[in-house]
Amino acid sequence: MESLNLTPDENRRSEPDYETISQAKSGASWFYWIAALSIINSLIFLFGGNYSFFAGLGITQLIDALVDQISGSGDLSVIKIIAFVVDLVIAGVFVLCGLWASKFQTRAFIVGMILYFLDGILLLLIGAYFPAGFHAFALFMIFRGLIAARQINASQNLAA
Repeated sequence: MESLNLTPDENRRSEPDYETISQAKSGASWFYWIAALSIINSLIFLFGGNYSFFAGLGITQLIDALVDQISGSGDLSVIKIIAFVVDLVIAGVFVLCGLWASKFQTRAFIVGMILYFLDGILLLLIGAYFPAGFHAFALFMIFRGLIAARQINASQNLAA
């Protein structure tokens, strides 16, 4: 196997630094927060609460609101349980994005960002501007993680 003729400084640059790895992991962790807060919002809805976190997914809150209109508030009905399961599946997609993104898989970052962007558009369409603004902030933080993951992947490819 041929070795690369790199100076020590060039060889050192091929290894990702702690800050870059930390930035990528931080970007990936946003997917876990999004999923967790969405599940908490859904649990609050399921048990009749009226409070929700603005950082959760708009689509799960929309599903819950529609189910609330259909089934009536306060009752723990079969349709609310079905809605909760649907909410769990949607949140699960974000958990998977977080798992794969924490392994520096850039596709997971991109897919998760697209889905969260579409969720933000939904929030804008229904007039939830503050949560949509939070989505924009979260997307920026996830994007920073994507850039760091790309740097890590590039350095690992260079080292190989």
